[in-house]
This record gives sequence, C-alpha cells and structure tokens, in this order.
Amino acid sequence: MEILSKLISLLEETEFDDLPHEAVENEKKFILDSLGVAIAGSSAPGCKELISLVKEWGGKPEATVMIYGGKVPSPLAALANSTMMHALDFDDTLDERPLHAHVSVLPAALAVAEAKGKVSGKDFLTAVILGVDLVCRLGLAVRRPLSWIRTATCGSFGAAAVAAKILGLDREKMLNTLGIVYSQTSGNAQCLIDGGLVKRMQPAFSAKAGVISAYLAQRGITGARDVFEGEHGFFNLYERGEWDRGPLLDGLGERFEGGRLSIKPFPSCRMTHAAIDAALEITSRHKIDPMKIKKVTVFVSKMVKEMVGSPFRIRTAPQVDAQFSIPYTVAVALIRGDVSLEDFQGPAVKDATVQELARKVEVLADPKIEEKNIREASILIETRDNLSYSHKVSAIKGSPQKPMSFEECMDKFNKCVRFGEVKMGSEKVSALIDCVGHLEDVEDINMLIRFLS
Repeated sequence: MEILSKLISLLEETEFDDLPHEAVENEKKFILDSLGVAIAGSSAPGCKELISLVKEWGGKPEATVMIYGGKVPSPLAALANSTMMHALDFDDTLDERPLHAHVSVLPAALAVAEAKGKVSGKDFLTAVILGVDLVCRLGLAVRRPLSWIRTATCGSFGAAAVAAKILGLDREKMLNTLGIVYSQTSGNAQCLIDGGLVKRMQPAFSAKAGVISAYLAQRGITGARDVFEGEHGFFNLYERGEWDRGPLLDGLGERFEGGRLSIKPFPSCRMTHAAIDAALEITSRHKIDPMKIKKVTVFVSKMVKEMVGSPFRIRTAPQVDAQFSIPYTVAVALIRGDVSLEDFQGPAVKDATVQELARKVEVLADPKIEEKNIREASILIETRDNLSYSHKVSAIKGSPQKPMSFEECMDKFNKCVRFGEVKMGSEKVSALIDCVGHLEDVEDINMLIRFLS
C-alpha cells in the first residue's frame, strides 16, 4: 500500500500555498475550457433526455444543473454536468494515454462544493489540481492497450479524491472514499467502437460515483484497502499487472501532471487530431480542389487505426460516428478548411460532398509509429491531375508542445457559448471569464456556479 499511502498523504496535506504558480494558472485555463464545452454540449443528443430524467427523480436541491438551471442531489448534478461536458468530445485530453481528466473531476468538485457551501476559490483550485493530478498519474502508469476507457476508470478515483478533499475528510475517510469508488469503477471501449451515446456518459458515471463515495465514507462506510497494488487491486485486476510505478510517484507533490494535458482545438476524438492538423497544414499551403482529389492516405499508430480509422459510416448516432472517424474529419478539413462544432450536426454529417470524399480516405497503421501514439500522423493526397501533397505531424495543436494561450481558450469559450442552445449575454460571459481568471480571489465558489445556471 506504499503508493496509496503516499497519494493519500499528498491529498490530505496539500494546501493552496504549496502549489506552483504555473500549476494554478494552467488549471484556470482548463476550468474555463471545460465550462465552455459543457455550455456547447448542453443541447447535444442524450443531454436533454438525461437532465429531464434527473429532474423527474428530484430529491434534495443541493447542487445546480448547469445551463438548464434547478438544483438536484449533488451526485445527480455531477452526472448531468459531466455528461454535458463530454457530450461533444471537446474536453481536454492526456495525449500520452488517451483519457480526459477534468470531465469527472470538475463536475464532482462543483457539486460537492455547492452542497457544502462557502468553499473558497483557493480550496477549490487545490482540490481540482490534486484530483486531476491523480487521474493523470494513474493513466500514465497503465501500459496496456485501450480496452477499459481510462477516462472513466482512472477518472472515478480523481472524482472521489476531489470530493473527499472538498469535504475535508480525514486520512482514514479519504482512504475509504477511494476504496468505495473502486467498487463502482467501470468504463469500456466497446461503446466507442459501436458508436453508442452512452460513451459520453461513462465519465459522468464516474463523477457521480466519486461524489457518492465521499459521502458514504463521511458517514463511516468502509471500502477496499489495498486499492491499487492489492492482489485484486486496480492495476492487477483491470490492467493485468501491466503498469509502472514511476509515473505514480515521480515528482509527486512537486510536479502536477495536469500540466501534461492538452486542450482540444477540434470537437472530435483526440485520436483524429494529428490527421486533421496534417490535412489543414496542406490546405493552408496549397489550393486543392476537393473534387479533384483521387485518394487520401493517412498513416497513424495501430491503436488509432483500430479506434478511429475504419471507413466512415453512419449508424444510430451520426454525431458520435463523425467524431470518431478520421475519414470524416479529414474530409471536412480538406473541404471546409476547418473542423468546427457545426460540422458534427446531423445535416453536416450527412452532406453528400463530405461523404464522397470520406470514402476516398484510407487509414493505415504505420509500424514506425509506437502503437499507442496519438500525436503522430502523416497524410498523402493524390489528385486526378497526377499531383501529390504530403505532410507529417509529430506534435498536435493544444498539446504542451503546441499549447493554446488563455486568449485562444477565451476564443474557444466564446465559440462554445455562441453554439450553445441557451444564450448568454456578453456581459455575463465576460464576468464568467473574469471570475475564472481570478478564481483564487473568490471567497465562495458559488459565485462561479451562479454564472452557469
């Protein structure tokens, strides 16, 4: 239990003044980004249905459902808000181990902080940074190919940690919180492959589980003890013993791994982004008539090929099918010169011109690219007049290697707000951005939450 003991010590002992300035500034950027994509995702397929159900269930009015307004029990608020945050697949990613970190942690933090009341911006930031750090470290430690969705499995522990920290639980109850959430940890890649809407809800199940677990531990419920290293602990049971200790402990308490996260410039699976970047780079240098394109070949890693490289076809959830397709997103990039939120709406997905070009896009696994690498891709475009264009990408936009500035995040936030079904006035948008930008000065996090209802 050495690893668990050290992780709990960090969670219990860390205060705002212990955090590096750059970690705080980086976190505010990711909070703004996460709230923006939730606003944009509020009207995405599945969200209205879930929120309607949550409100029908009712219960203690203790935490706000973002955008739609109204209060519900905090676990259900975390469920609803996380679903909106992940609905467009536009939230942050850990490119090294494909997972999203804030989508489970932040909704859990917002729900528990509002229910508790009078949680300062400093305490809120501290808890979220620690929760995100745990998610990233767990994800980085895993060596197995994608099978479990680590956004959900690792995210459940991050959600539990942030809830326990905000509630101010002692060491023993923090340990039990992680043990209890382990009994609820789940999330599979099959729904991704099959294009099910539930894919975007898996992190939300983790956010809800994290909140429930902290409250149960607060009431004295106990959980598994040796959560990570035990005979049937997370790494042995879920990852078949294929994991590394180093990423869990290296720089613990000194380096916060939220700094390794990427912000998405495009609202599609991060595994499509290297190919999109490569296509857009070519269109920025050359004027290519899409109608003259004969063939497009995209070379990616084995995992990327398996997950998002199949020929594009529309099944029961067109938006999800498009978000998880290199042929579709590359075709959009070549035809429209960008990949935007509007490109994943029903009429745009079914556009005949895009579908015709998507059929000409072939995705191949490049044995020279490490099999789980999502940051590299190369593209070859061949035209009917015997011209060819190629480009290789090794670092994708929004990553720590090519980061988006706070100003670029503000621009993305404003685009998300304009896309959202519930319109926000410019003064309210400016005030929300300013609140996040100075979150450490906020006396009560409910000030931020009021902007979101």
